[in-house]
Amino acid sequence: MSKGPTPEELRARRKLRRQQEQEAAGGAVATLTEDDVAQGRPQPMMRFEQLPAAVDSPDAQGPLTAEEEQTWELCQRSFAQYKEAWFVAAGALDIALRGRLWRRDYDTADRFIRSVADMSTSNAYRQIAGARIAALLAEPPRLELESNDLSRMRDSANVRAYVISQRAAESLTPIREDYGEDAAAEAYRTVAEATGRDKVSQKTIVGIVKQFPRRAVEELDAEQRRERIHALAMRQAAAEAAAKAQSAEPAGPVAAFAAYVATAEAFAGKTDGLAAAYAAAAEADPVEAKRLAVLLRDHLTVVVDNLPDV
Repeated sequence: MSKGPTPEELRARRKLRRQQEQEAAGGAVATLTEDDVAQGRPQPMMRFEQLPAAVDSPDAQGPLTAEEEQTWELCQRSFAQYKEAWFVAAGALDIALRGRLWRRDYDTADRFIRSVADMSTSNAYRQIAGARIAALLAEPPRLELESNDLSRMRDSANVRAYVISQRAAESLTPIREDYGEDAAAEAYRTVAEATGRDKVSQKTIVGIVKQFPRRAVEELDAEQRRERIHALAMRQAAAEAAAKAQSAEPAGPVAAFAAYVATAEAFAGKTDGLAAAYAAAAEADPVEAKRLAVLLRDHLTVVVDNLPDV
């Protein structure tokens, strides 16, 4: 079996198919409007919601059916959008992989992924997992979750669209796994609003998610999640600003002491669920939980012994 067509061959194949369709329609040549042309291509940009539902066909073999051919063409249009809308292309990857649509042009799924996306299979599946989060952020829902503290429901006119990187979406995996894609998207919105950023970096998201309790340790409702993430976002932004300011200042004895304070602050920020974590651990393994608690106490004793006398 061949290694699969080159991008040039795929473009030539699509051009030939369009010509055949035009001839079948009486030879009329359509006139493209400005809205028809997206990113230099004679077709509008695909949107995530325009993708058909993915169909699992793990045993699919042989030529594609007419319906599969149509879906495969939509997927190929989406693959071309990786630089403009990675999550749409990732959604198309999901469809092509689950339905084995790639079998028409490629001999393996790995070769297909590397040809259209230039990435490993594992990275492709990570992007697929975060694609829906990015789609939710790019296309805000008509009504957002109710905020009890503000006593309002925001209409789509007041809900901003946000752009999220592949890495930042991947970093929201713990929240997505615990509470779902909508909650993960809402977490990103909350961080963006709290920090005043149009696009939140992966570093910031990672710093916040590390301090956010897993559902097994502490289950939070929607409003509690919003409040916790908002507080963590403010703390993370302050820590990043302090680190940036410190790196710009010459090193000295005050900076060295400030580093200890920053370490203590980072640890304190991770202890919100300490009691709940111990209770859960003690229920699962009381002996090991007690050993770890004693070890923690001993470490804290050393810290207290080394505190300055002020």
